[in-house]
Formats: sequence, C-alpha cells, structure tokens
Amino acid sequence: MKRLRRLLLPLLIIAVAVGVFAILKATRPHGKAIEVKEKSWPVAAQPVELGTWPTNILLYGAVDALNFSVLTAALSADVRQVHVIEGSQVREGDLLIELDDADAQLDVQLAEADLAKARAAIAAQESRHQADLQALPSERKLYQLVQAEVKRLQDLSRKQVGSRSALDAARQSAARQAISIARIEESIRTHESRILELEAARARAEAALEKARLQLARTRILAPFDGRVTRVYVARGHRVNLGGRLLDLFENDSLMFRAMLPAIYVPQVRQALADKAALEVSGSVDGRELKGHLISLGAEVRQGSGGVEALFLIDQGQDWLQKGRVLQLRLTLPDQENVLPVPFEALYGSNKVYVIDDENRLRPVKVERVGEIWRDGGNQVLIRSPELKNGQRLLVTQLPNAVESLLVKVVADD
Repeated sequence: MKRLRRLLLPLLIIAVAVGVFAILKATRPHGKAIEVKEKSWPVAAQPVELGTWPTNILLYGAVDALNFSVLTAALSADVRQVHVIEGSQVREGDLLIELDDADAQLDVQLAEADLAKARAAIAAQESRHQADLQALPSERKLYQLVQAEVKRLQDLSRKQVGSRSALDAARQSAARQAISIARIEESIRTHESRILELEAARARAEAALEKARLQLARTRILAPFDGRVTRVYVARGHRVNLGGRLLDLFENDSLMFRAMLPAIYVPQVRQALADKAALEVSGSVDGRELKGHLISLGAEVRQGSGGVEALFLIDQGQDWLQKGRVLQLRLTLPDQENVLPVPFEALYGSNKVYVIDDENRLRPVKVERVGEIWRDGGNQVLIRSPELKNGQRLLVTQLPNAVESLLVKVVADD
C-alpha cells in the first residue's frame, strides 16, 4: 500500500500541474491584431491644361545711360559762375559753367596781331614785286646807256683823247647797274617762293587765332545735348587745371535698363532678336508706368554671373527716372505653345514635377522651364514636357519628403 502511494503521488502532482497549465492557457488574455495603414499626405493639385502662353521674365537691374558725359576743363582758369546744380534739366547749348576768360582774351589779341603782321608782310612783298616789275625796264635802259658811254670812252681812249679815269668810272657804273638788274631779276624770280612762305606764316597765324578763339569759347561750358546733371564738382572761385573735372550729365534719350538675363532664356531672346521681334520690358516705378525695349545682349559673360547682360532702352519714363535706380521689370517674350503655367511650389529642383495618378500616388516628370508669367496676382513658371497630358493632376504643394509612389490625398485644387 505504501508502495502504491509512492508511485501515485508523483503522477498526481504531474496531473495537477498539467491541469493548472491547461486552465492558465485557456484563460490567458488574447491581444487584438494591429492593422498597419499607410499614411496619405494632404496636398493641393491643379489640372494639366496645356496651351499657348506669353513668356514673362522678371528681371532685376539698374538704370544706366548710353550717353554719359564727363565735362572737363580745356584750359587752366578760375571758375567765374556755375549755372546748374545736381539734378538740373538742361537743353542742348545751355550755359552750364563760365570760366574766367581774361587770359584767353589776351591770347586772342596776340594771335590777331600776329595775323595782321603776316598779312602786312604779304602786302609788302606784293608791293615790292610790282615795283621790281616796273623798275626792271628802266634799269635795263639805264644799263644800255651806261654801256654806250663805256664804249664811247673806250673809243676816245684808243684815240688817246679821252680820260682814263672817266673810262674807269663808266665801267664801275655799268657794273653797278648790272648788279642792280640782277638783284631785281632775282627778286622777281623768287617772288612766288617768298609769297608761299609768307602765306604759310599767315596760315599759321590764322590757325593760332582760331585756336585762341576756340580756347576763349571753351571758357563757356555748354550742354552738349538735352539731359540732366548728375554731379557738379566746382563752385565759383574754384581754380581748375587742364583736364579738371567740372560736371557729369547724361542724355535723357539714352537712359537704359541694364539687367542680367538668366542663361536658360538666352536662346529664346537671341532667336527673337534674329527674327526682328520686339522684346519689351515694362513695370511700375513710384506709381508711374515704365516701358522699354531690348537693344542688345552683352558681349561678355561675367564669371559666376549665370547669365548674359541685357540692355533695354527706356522709351517711357526717361524724363523723370534717375540714373542708378534699381528696378525690377518684366520682359515679355513671344508666345510659347504646349506649355503649362504652374506655381513655383510645383517645381522640385530645377526640372522636375510630380503628377498624381489614379491611385493617388506621385509620379515624377522631368520638365523644361521655358519662362515665367504673371498670373492670378503672382509670378508663375511656364513648363513643358512630352509626358504632361491634359487632364492629369499636378502636385502644387511643396512636400519635403516627396518621392515616387508616395501616397497623397488631394484636399484642394490650386
């Protein structure tokens, strides 16, 4: 009996343990399965509607002048009077600055005296020449008479009747008369060369007088064109030297807008210039309308600029616009076909957008930026791509985690 108990006791313990385990297993709590659901991101979208749109480019630049003059002193003198100030509107020929002309007046008088002397020398030479022409026949007749006297005295001397001293005196008189004739003839022969020399002296005197008068005129600084004074460097009583700066001014009609054209638009602009298309810029400055047109593209690309300098001549607003003013104007390019205007938030990088497929997942599309346009009170970018089709939905929300196949939920149309 005791032996039977010893055998049953372990079996009973094992059976109790198995029963307790079965009860615990049957009564254990059961956890609910967690269903993982993919998150969708709320976004805005716009329908793709390809069409023809004009291209606008917002340009930033400064006002410059094609014709900007720095007026300098052509002589050393004191400033007598300044008639303009900075910002003055001037007309061509207006008196801007007067310099002291006392020295210039004296130079003119000296040049006039030299010219009068040169003219008098020419007149004297002409008078001598006329006198020589009139005297030469008489001198030759006189020479013939003297020669006849010498011959008569020689005949008397051979007959030993005449005086030797009288013959010598006659021969001396004939020699002197020959010399006088030779001098007159030489004066007549050299008349033309002397006249040329004196004419050259007169020309020099006339040039000196013209130069003196020019220097005198330069004491009055006149406006070379219609324009505005930007800076005055002198005042009354100021001493200026040759080449000294007096004032700066620019021509009204030469005002231009100098801006940097982004490199991606340079081919379009060059093509438009080749096609003789009018490329205009416009904008508003201080509540006034400003307009201009493209006249040239820069011949040099500055390092690190990322574009080409474009020059626009101002057509409307040049009478009040200030040189150096920083502006932002819009350049209008010819219409582009099969393009879509989208907000800048739709662009990822420089050439990628996302379309939303039928499963509300993002699909990347590479695009070409062809320009910008002012639309709905804001600046938008024009894009083109063969993968864009009418009716597609385009993501216009900037998502930092935008990747292909990302699940989104369109909550608003742009």
